[in-house]
Amino acid sequence: MVHLQPDKPPGHLIRALGLPRKSRILAVAPQPGGLWLIAADSGFGVASLDRKQFHPWDLIERARLRRDGGVLSITYADTRLTEDFAIQPRDKRFASIVNERLRASVVEVEHVPVEGGTVAVALRRRPLDQTLYLQELPDPGIDQEAAAPLVRAARARLGEAAGLPSATW
Repeated sequence: MVHLQPDKPPGHLIRALGLPRKSRILAVAPQPGGLWLIAADSGFGVASLDRKQFHPWDLIERARLRRDGGVLSITYADTRLTEDFAIQPRDKRFASIVNERLRASVVEVEHVPVEGGTVAVALRRRPLDQTLYLQELPDPGIDQEAAAPLVRAARARLGEAAGLPSATW
């Protein structure tokens, strides 16, 4: 007799995400249509029969749980795409773990005000090897060329404070 565990994603979906070898699953949240949200110590996964995506924590720009309706919004740093996922009351722990892991990947951030908005310069930590690097997250529509001198100065301040080689600023 087969015993299904409705609160755990099928093992083949977890394997299909290609998680790093020693990753631990911290929490999961089922979604409609057989989609699963998976929070591992190394990143955030979205898995179903048709979709297998894994994002290390340092490649997620922000996560926000909207209080009205339990919607978890995830913005990916590499694509600037935001996805919304329904979070059931029983899955609030999942949202807390996502928030905790995302905060742990940001060591320091400086918000650089520029014409038309802000550029966040973040000192991030990679979840697998714990190396530090600088990442720029501009508001949409920012003239990045005009903002470049202010952003370079912020990168230099953060890089120097973290002891990063000056070539990475």
